[in-house]
Amino acid sequence: MDKPPNEGPIRELVSRLTKRTGPREKKAFIAVVCIMALLVAVFVYTETTRAGYEVSLNGSHIGVVKDKEMAAEVLARLGSEILESDEGLVLTAELEVQKVKLDKQTDKVLDEEGLREALTRNIELRKKAITLCVDGSPILSVIGMDKAQNLLERVKDSFAPKDGDVDVCGIDIKEKVELVDSPVEPEDIMDPEVAYKYLINGTTESKVYTVSRGDSLWAISRDYNITVEDLEKANPGVNPKKLQVGQQLSMIVPKPFVTVVTEEIVTLKESIPYETEYRESSEFYKGESIVKIGGRYGEKEITARIIRENGIEVDREILDEEVIKEPVTRMVAVGTKPPPPRQGTGTFAYPARGKITSGFGRRWGRMHNGIDIGIPSGTPVKAADGGTVIFSGRQGTYGNLVIIDHGEGFSTYYGHNSQNLVSRGDKVHKGQTIALSGNTGRTTGPHLHFEVRKFGTPVNPNNYLK
Repeated sequence: MDKPPNEGPIRELVSRLTKRTGPREKKAFIAVVCIMALLVAVFVYTETTRAGYEVSLNGSHIGVVKDKEMAAEVLARLGSEILESDEGLVLTAELEVQKVKLDKQTDKVLDEEGLREALTRNIELRKKAITLCVDGSPILSVIGMDKAQNLLERVKDSFAPKDGDVDVCGIDIKEKVELVDSPVEPEDIMDPEVAYKYLINGTTESKVYTVSRGDSLWAISRDYNITVEDLEKANPGVNPKKLQVGQQLSMIVPKPFVTVVTEEIVTLKESIPYETEYRESSEFYKGESIVKIGGRYGEKEITARIIRENGIEVDREILDEEVIKEPVTRMVAVGTKPPPPRQGTGTFAYPARGKITSGFGRRWGRMHNGIDIGIPSGTPVKAADGGTVIFSGRQGTYGNLVIIDHGEGFSTYYGHNSQNLVSRGDKVHKGQTIALSGNTGRTTGPHLHFEVRKFGTPVNPNNYLK
């Protein structure tokens, strides 16, 4: 243990005095010297151990000061300066001052400037804000009650019907929404525009695709691994059948934090589907059917109460209904006549009724391998004889072409069709409708090009037609 200061000189003084006095004087002098030594020890202790105050802010140790009033004054001045710089700030500062014993050799006492610097580093600042809570969960914060209320009204308006003929009975938010006045961290404050998009989409992420020539929702969904249904949800109001080059589509599927419920009374017109009636007819072969009367949709006017959630209809109640136009039943004749053989008979019938506009032989300096029959587009084209379809599709200058193999080396060609009604491998009978005439391929107008070939070589059809 270290010796107290001046311990050596005191012992030396006692030693000198005891050599020059008697026993009684020695005892008295020793008592005086002991009292002096005690006083010196007390003085030394009070010099090395003094009273001070430990300062804590919000539970965190700041430092030690001599004067507790000084700590409160420094904090008050600092807080006043901060709040004057921004009225929207909230100071969170719980100051605690506790008396402690100081060790002169180890404890560093803070002066006003040192305490101010230490408090500045540890002080907590928050912003006055309105926090929007949905079903008790905080979602976002904005500055000002007016901005928070405007935000909710804007969200409601985004799902409100824009049609002027709609009578909106009510519009509300399905969830429990609260606007709570509570200070938050400054970085948690949202700009109103960002807050609106976040509330509507459930994210602040933005991802846009620009439509190119030939694009469709199906192709875009395949390339970007997103369903067509989700693309339609992400782009309400976009007609998927009429995408425009340069049009921008959102690729973010919205997941709103709130559900806007609208109740509407609307009057609208709806089509009434027609029915189809089938009747047997001996005029046509079995397997054939002819539309005698085309069906037509009817129309009705309805008044309904419609409930929507975020713009999607979830319930409908019909209040009134009036038929404006009755639907027309579609009449279809179904053939009952037994069909002729589905193989070649050796004789050919004209595939269509019409004027021969161009014959077989050389034409315009080149060989014309068949005859052209002038008929309007859409006229039924019939098989000249029974046989098997060996080609049905598009081929060069023929346009839409059907080729039938009749056996015995004979085949017939039917070109420029607007639509082929048979497929490769089909068995057809003589007189069966195999196509509708048209103007496809290289033509100067609608007509049927008809060829007869024997073992692949074109022959004059007029020599075989009956």
